[in-house]
Amino acid sequence: MTNSQKINLSSARRQSGVVLFITLVALVIMLIASVALIRSTDTNLLISGSLAFKRDVVNQAERSIPEIKAQFTTGALNIISAREVDSISSNNYYATIQPGNSLGIPNVLLNTTTFDSTMPNNNIAYSSAGVTIRYVIDRMCLATGAISISNCTISAANTDPGGGNLQMPDKLSGTDGVIYRISIRATGPKNTEAFMQSTFTI
Repeated sequence: MTNSQKINLSSARRQSGVVLFITLVALVIMLIASVALIRSTDTNLLISGSLAFKRDVVNQAERSIPEIKAQFTTGALNIISAREVDSISSNNYYATIQPGNSLGIPNVLLNTTTFDSTMPNNNIAYSSAGVTIRYVIDRMCLATGAISISNCTISAANTDPGGGNLQMPDKLSGTDGVIYRISIRATGPKNTEAFMQSTFTI
C-alpha cells in the first residue's frame, strides 16, 4: 500500500468518526425535543381538564342561586321579622354585613372546617357533578332590626326619579328595598374551587 493510499484511508476513517459523532448529537437533540413535546402535551391536557372542571363548578354555583333565594319566597326567610335577626345555623343568614377579605368574600367562607362546624347541615350537594356549595347570605345593613335608610343599603324605587330623560328615564314605581348578598364557595372534583357573589332586592 502506497503512502498516498494510507493517507486517504486515514482521512476516511476520521471523516467517518465525525459523521458518527454528529449523528449521535442529533439523536440526543431529537430525544430531548421529543420529551419536551410530550411534557408540553401533558401540561396542556391538564390545563384543559382544569378549565373544564372550573367551568362546571361555576355552572353549579349559578344553578344554586335560585335554590338559595327560594328561602325568601317560600322558606324560613319569607317573614320580615325573620330577616331582622341573625339565623346563622339554620339558614346561613346574617342580618348585617359580614367582614371579608380584600376581594369582598366573607371571612366565614374562607375556612371550610369552621364553616361546616358553624353551619353543619346547609351545604348544597350536587352528587352527580361532585360539587358542594357553601353559601352565606348577608343583609347589607350595619345593625340588626328593622330596615332604615341610615343603616342599610337601599335599592331605591320611588325615592330616585332618575332624571326623566332618554339616557336615564324615570324608574318604575315600587317599594324601596334593602339589598341582600349571596356569597358562594363551590368546591368540585380535584379540589377545583370557585367563588361567586350575587345581590338582589325583595
